[in-house]
Amino acid sequence: MTTKKSVSLLTPEKQQEKKLLTIDCVKISLLLILYNLLNRIFAVLFFYVAYTYHSGKITLSYSAVLSYLKKQTAFISSTTFSMTANLFITLMSVLVFGIVFAILFRKRESSFIKPKKGTAVKGLKWFSACFVINILLSQLISILTGILGQNGVTVPTSDFSIHQPSAIAVIVQFSYVVIIAPIVEEFIYRGAILTALSPYGRGAAVLFSALAFGLMHGNIPQAASAFGTGLVYAIIAAKCGSILPTVIIHCLNNLLANFSSISDAIGLEHYETFMSVAEIVIGLVGFMVLFTSLKKLIIDDSENVLTPKECRRYVFTNPATIVYMLCLIIPIIKSLVQANS
Repeated sequence: MTTKKSVSLLTPEKQQEKKLLTIDCVKISLLLILYNLLNRIFAVLFFYVAYTYHSGKITLSYSAVLSYLKKQTAFISSTTFSMTANLFITLMSVLVFGIVFAILFRKRESSFIKPKKGTAVKGLKWFSACFVINILLSQLISILTGILGQNGVTVPTSDFSIHQPSAIAVIVQFSYVVIIAPIVEEFIYRGAILTALSPYGRGAAVLFSALAFGLMHGNIPQAASAFGTGLVYAIIAAKCGSILPTVIIHCLNNLLANFSSISDAIGLEHYETFMSVAEIVIGLVGFMVLFTSLKKLIIDDSENVLTPKECRRYVFTNPATIVYMLCLIIPIIKSLVQANS
């Protein structure tokens, strides 16, 4: 009864805005679901290619491919294999995603995806603040997972250490983790989502972007940390009107996060001292940026047709949004159950 009353009070202008928002929310959610499906499709294709390359044979039987690869433990457990797979799957999937996105939102200027003059400097400025936020969140999550571990609950996480170090392993890991993944993730989780939803309310678009970005990581520790940093990334992109600053922040963040494993793989000496000094300097600058510029991260949606509350309600109660979020949440729950079974 309450719902009917609130809908009837919407002005014709708001009714039209709600309709357009609903349509665009369905389009972007289905597009994100498509991206997940493309990841699976291109993963299968990569396994076929890997099988043919390693065995010198061709087969149409997927079970035969999997059976063969499972026996090649050294081959499939190497960083070269996993990162090459990630590069192939990600690049092919984002190519299709980009084409479909351009078709669905062809009448919408994709301003967030286009680099804007002066925003690169803002990216460098906010990198230190995002570094501090990421460190604080990581420490908090580490404490919580430690408590859960002491009580017998195993929380799955990802491993980005380099296995079977080689020049090619370092190159593909660096290419994927430090360059390709940040660019692709910013294009999808900031560029596409903000382009689709921010005209109706930047606050809801930022929240949707952060949730999708966090849950996409597939495990609780990374999801929680990525949600927090994703909020800041999305706000910066919305404020700057471009993903260029967040691409810079994301690339630098991933470089720092993987610097130790890369340094170990190439045999770089005394990198721990360099990392310690760099982290202290970046941390101090980051705290200064947060204390002096935190107010600049406030989103103002007062001039939108829909109120922030209305926009959030229509976005997160949209059936397509719910289905997409479930597609991300269910695998996380499954991995948690399997790790503790």
